[in-house]
Amino acid sequence: MLVESMDVAVDGPHGAVLAPTSAQFESGSVTIVDGPPGTGHTAFSLAVAGRLIPSSGRVLVDGEQDAGRLRREVAVVDVPDVSEPDEAVSLATAIGEELAMARMPAGRSHVRDWLTDHGAEQWRRTRVEDVPPDVRIRLLTLLAARRPGVRALVLCCPDRYGASPEAALSVARLLAADGFAVCLQLMTNTLRAVDVPRATLGRTR
Repeated sequence: MLVESMDVAVDGPHGAVLAPTSAQFESGSVTIVDGPPGTGHTAFSLAVAGRLIPSSGRVLVDGEQDAGRLRREVAVVDVPDVSEPDEAVSLATAIGEELAMARMPAGRSHVRDWLTDHGAEQWRRTRVEDVPPDVRIRLLTLLAARRPGVRALVLCCPDRYGASPEAALSVARLLAADGFAVCLQLMTNTLRAVDVPRATLGRTR
């Protein structure tokens, strides 16, 4: 699976939300997209997942424009104000919702068992906002990958709540090794000390 953002731009009521951006991510690999904090990251996440129609440019999946396929096969993970969990609920509640979205058993015992299996049972009753950031992004990404039909994942700026680039890259690479196409968005400042290839919001090829 190959997802391509080709000069994709998104306009808002008061100007550009996302300047023309080109990037691509494909099965079995991780693509990093960096950019400054702000709504551009959210707009890019939603555009490449078929959930937002760009003002200009195109998003292709395997060479074709097919927003329906993108919506079915691309999961957006922890996108601000879109798919992020409620910060005030317990981790158990958030995981229960994610298990249900993955069409897996989601009762209390199932949540507890799943968290135990993934080394996170100790945070079961912890509010989402207080869960260690590296744990949060790992758990949410692993469950998003279990949703039926998902073949690609877009992780939107887990560094905004403190996740380290190393932890985010680790889970992204783990899923890429399982054949998923993974787009990891991080803020520019986060990547200053990390030497990895990346695309950049507001740049075209």
